[in-house]
Amino acid sequence: MRLKTLQICGIVILGLTVILSLSGCKNLGIPDFELKVTLEGDVQGTPATGVYTYAELETVAYSYTALDDRYNVEVIVNGSRWAPEGNLIMYTNIEVEVRVIDIRGTWNFKLVDADNEVEDREFTVTFSGNSLLTGTFTDSQSHKGTWVIDGVDLTMTYSNWLNYKLTGNLNTMTGSWEGENLDGTWSASR
Repeated sequence: MRLKTLQICGIVILGLTVILSLSGCKNLGIPDFELKVTLEGDVQGTPATGVYTYAELETVAYSYTALDDRYNVEVIVNGSRWAPEGNLIMYTNIEVEVRVIDIRGTWNFKLVDADNEVEDREFTVTFSGNSLLTGTFTDSQSHKGTWVIDGVDLTMTYSNWLNYKLTGNLNTMTGSWEGENLDGTWSASR
């Protein structure tokens, strides 16, 4: 009987030791994740610039705009482009960067023909200009033209590639194209 009592006491002591040693462990309970927000330039919104801590699976609403309503913002979440307004679900550490969209620079374009009459075209386009809303472009096929942004609409009109014109959404950098009695879709990425 005494042996059995000692065994039970030993098991209880061991159990309490394990429980007490783990009670200080950060891995018990609901983990916290960090949200780091950086607002660059002339943008506003919530959450503001800072570092925040949220519980796992907590939903964080975000919304950003440019201070000048002629411009649009891009929201970069862990390196991927997201909409200017939405929700983040905290299941990992998240880094958000928000800035006014500036398409100037080089982009990789892909044109897909709607009727498969011609092969898909892939090329680079370099946008330039003194304004965030209008300028000129050249592509790696030696074509050129002008670009204009109106709200979230991007229009690219070629001046030396027959009658080619691309229209699309600035936030997604996708849209449609037409030229030479053909049409299709386009997408672009940096």
